[in-house]
Formats: sequence, structure tokens, C-alpha cells
Amino acid sequence: MDEGDLIKQLQEQNKQLKLENELLKARIIELEARLAQYENAHTPPSLRRGRNRKNQIDNKGKPGQKIGHKGITRPSTVPDCQKEVTLDQCPYCGTELESPFKIESKIIEEIPEPQPVMIIEFKIAHYKCPSCRKEVVAKDANCPREGKFGNNTIAQATLLKYVDRLPHRKIQDTLRRLHGLKIIHLQYSI
Repeated sequence: MDEGDLIKQLQEQNKQLKLENELLKARIIELEARLAQYENAHTPPSLRRGRNRKNQIDNKGKPGQKIGHKGITRPSTVPDCQKEVTLDQCPYCGTELESPFKIESKIIEEIPEPQPVMIIEFKIAHYKCPSCRKEVVAKDANCPREGKFGNNTIAQATLLKYVDRLPHRKIQDTLRRLHGLKIIHLQYSI
């Protein structure tokens, strides 16, 4: 082989080695990225498994809605009442204040305080019909035929049991905490 052929052969071999080197470098980068998902101590657990890091790199890691997405917000509520929050004197120096230069509106949604238990005594009148001589008893829709609990109490306990799936002990605790109602042996009263 002469010197010119040897140079061509070495140049071609050099090109092949450079190409192979570029492919191997790309493969190393890919494998290091995959390995970083599992071994990097600074990567949060949510990114370690199941996430495709290529997608994060493609969209440049911008979180949130994409441009052009129509947002959805919670509808505004209409207040049931208004309260004015004012000051007559400066809390720092005690000087009397004039009219406010700005009034800010802030609407909040609040759950009312739990109402205490109403204890109702029904005085049920019994009559004797003068015509047929039978006993007639007056009725009220809010007075249950049996038991010591009203319709609303029974309805609340039933909802807690079957909708919220609370055990008897937690139903007792909830009614005591919210309304001050002490129920004993709940399993016999529902």
C-alpha cells in the first residue's frame, strides 16, 4: 500500500470514529438523563418515576395553562348582609380620623355558628268525642310518634350515618360538638 492510500484509509477511519463518538455521546446524555430520575438526591419523588422528562424540556418547563386556554373561575356570590368596618381614632396616636380616602370591599363566605338544641315540650290534648264516645288525640307534624328526638335530629343522624358513613361513636361526637346534643346508645335510636 502506498502512502496516499494509507492516508485515505486513515481519514475514512477517522470519520467513522468521529461519527461513532457523536452517537455514543448522545447515548450517554440520554442514559444520564434517565439515571438522574432515579439517583439524583435533589429530584423530588414526583419526578423520579413515571414522568417523561423530554416533554418538560420540549415545553421549556412552563407550568400552568397553555396560551389560549379559557379559564374557569368560581362565580361571585351576592352578600346576605353588609358590615362597615370603620375607625374613629388612630390606634397609634389617638387622633380623631376624618372620612376614609378609600373603601375596600371584601366578600367572604362564612358558615353560621351551630345552633343550640331546641328542647320542645308538646302538650298533646286527648279528647273524648261526645257523639261516638271514642278517644281522639291531637297531632302535630313536628312531633314524632315514637322516641325522644325530633325529625331534624333523626334526619341529621341518618345523613351522618349513611351519606357521610360515620360510625355511631363519631355521630355522637359530631352532634355533641356542633349542637351540644348528648346521645347515648345511638345504635338503638336510629
